[in-house]
Amino acid sequence: MKLKIKFVGFEIKETEVDVNGQSYSQILESLGINPETVVVVKDNLPVPVDEKAEGGEIKVVRVISGG
Repeated sequence: MKLKIKFVGFEIKETEVDVNGQSYSQILESLGINPETVVVVKDNLPVPVDEKAEGGEIKVVRVISGG
């Protein structure tokens, strides 16, 4: 099953991966992204990164914090 990923706040803008029963966290790690530094959005709602990924499309939004 294919998952289209759009990135917000990254140099890369879009990619597509095979889900293969992985969680969003595992997919992000395979792309070299720390899951604790992003929010995964599907259907305009945030999704827990430990949730099993499904086909379709998500946005990965970089979280910026500071003091």
